[in-house]
Parts: sequence; C-alpha cells; structure tokens
Amino acid sequence: MSLERIILVPGSIELVSSKDELNYQEVLDDFPNAEYIFVTTYNISAKRNHLLDLLKDSAEHAEVRIVTNIPNHYDTYYSDSAREKAKDSIKNYTKRLNSNEIDGVATFYHFDNHTKIVLTNNIAYIGSANFSDESMNNRETGTLIRDPEKVKLIIENLVPLIEDEGIQYFGDIFNKKQIILSKLLSDMMSITDSMKEGLFTYVGRFEENEVYNSRDPYVSPKKLNQLCEILYEFDEEINDLISVTGHDTFFESNIISNLETARNLCEEESPIYELAFFDHQDFACELISDELSYYDELDEATEIASQRAFDRHEELAEVAEPDVNELYNLIEVITDEIIRFVDELEKLHDQQQAIDNTKR
Repeated sequence: MSLERIILVPGSIELVSSKDELNYQEVLDDFPNAEYIFVTTYNISAKRNHLLDLLKDSAEHAEVRIVTNIPNHYDTYYSDSAREKAKDSIKNYTKRLNSNEIDGVATFYHFDNHTKIVLTNNIAYIGSANFSDESMNNRETGTLIRDPEKVKLIIENLVPLIEDEGIQYFGDIFNKKQIILSKLLSDMMSITDSMKEGLFTYVGRFEENEVYNSRDPYVSPKKLNQLCEILYEFDEEINDLISVTGHDTFFESNIISNLETARNLCEEESPIYELAFFDHQDFACELISDELSYYDELDEATEIASQRAFDRHEELAEVAEPDVNELYNLIEVITDEIIRFVDELEKLHDQQQAIDNTKR
C-alpha cells in the first residue's frame, strides 16, 4: 500500500496521494462521530456494499446526503445496445440508492457531475477518488481539510450548488402519496359536503346565502367519526412525507397544526361531538321517568320531556356554532393545502422521470 502526504497548511490542509487504498479513509473513520455527511462521486461500486453500508449505518446518527452520476446515462441514445446498457445502469443505481429503503439518506442524481468530495462536518476530502471500492486500485490524489470552519464553508457554499443542479431521488413515493392524498381529499370533501346539508340552510331569493341551522342542525355521528379518521390519516401521510423526503414544500406548510385543530373540533367531548351524539329520544325517555313522579298523565310528562329535549338540542346547537364555522373554514384551508401538495407531488414525480430516460 502507498499513501503519500504533502503538508500544505500544518494541522489543517494536506495533499494525499494513494494507490491500493482509499485516500479519504480518514473521513470514513470520522463517520461514527459525524453529525453531517456529504458525498459526491461520479460513480459508486456496482456490487460491493462496504461504502454504502457505512452511509446507511451513519444515517442513524447523522444527516447523510449523496450525489452521483450514473455511468452510461446520456441525453440521447443512438443505438438499442446503448439504451439497454443505460437502462441496466439506471436500474442498478436507483435500486441501490433508493431513499425509500435507505432511511435517512438523501440521494441526488447529477448527470454532469464529475466532482469527488467525501466529507463530514469535521473533515473533508476533495480529489480524484470516487466513492467506490474500486478507486483504491488507482492512483488517486486529493486534499484533506481538517479545519471544521473551512469544512463549514464547503458545506454552506459548494454543497448546495451541486445538489441544486441534480435531481433528488425519492423512488416511487411521490406517485403513491399523490394517489393516497387525492383519495383522502375526495373522501373528506364528500363527507363534509354531506354533513353541511344537515348543518346549514340556504336563504335569499336564489338561496345564495349559507346560514348555520341554529334551531335544528343535524350531524351524522358516523360521518363525524369518518371525518376524524381521515384527518388522522392526512396527518400520518403528511408526516411521512416530511420525514422521508425532507422536501421544503412540506416544511413550509401549517397543515399539521391545522389538521390537529380540526381533529380537536371533532373529537369526543367537543361541542360538535356532543351535538352529533345527542339522542333526542333517549334524553326525553330519561326525563319522562323523572317527570312521572310529578305528573299523573303520561301525555303531559311526555310533552314536557320532549320540549326539554328540544331545548337541550337547541342549546347544544348554539354552543357548537362557533366550532362548526371554524371547522369548515379549516376544511377549506386544508383542502387548498392538500391540492397544492398533490400538484407539487405530481411535479416532483415528473421530475423523477428524467432519471430513467430510456423509455421510448
């Protein structure tokens, strides 16, 4: 093995040249201590897993990001053999670097990339060696930077430039999430429209004004429970998107807090829940048994109990009105946010298609 070192700045920067070993081994040795790891390489090992396993293991305690080209990937293919070769290479790369299967590792494809960097937040290597086991077979030369402040400058200035020129890869998660969110949105709109028929009435010459039905509103307990379940499902799907993709679109939204507020308006002991689960007949029957001790006639007791049940229902309706209005305002906001998410997911899914450009 041969590793030559030339000190450029004592204790800070040195030139390393090697054959038969990885000249960024010191960076790999720092992986267990790192909070941040970035790798950009022309290619990765086609079959060997040692270096990728180091990234996967490090993702348990560090933010890990990798940018790579895909050998044999071209803008245009002039022969079937070139297209098939590219297809095999793309398939292998996307399978090995599928972020759906490598928790905590963000993958980018940059088809004009020939830069090689391996760094942590403590130490950086910039040189000729790819992030592949095969690189140790070649004479590779690069610079090791041990000054965390200088490494920080690379992370803040060079890394974003390289990532922004690439395409972040998420597998097929966007397509799946787009379908799931669209289905949940359709179900939510159907349920809330159905509930609205019992909660609101329409006045005006052309019934153009929507007014809360304060005297006799109706909320289906089944529909309310279904709405609550959908709001929970939305929360799970959006949180899944945030944790898996880390895409800015999902961090900028207030949808998580809006979903929580909407759920609170629907859940047990809320005014809307009390209104939905109020049973006029049961309430009246309980009163009748009490009223019989004061009234000789059952009809008289029934009439009084029925009136009190009606009054109680009207009371619940009055208490629930602000929450009903708030809920429907939130539903409008959530609907707009989900539509925006679905549109963004479609764009990102379409962007992913540029990675595999071998389809005719």
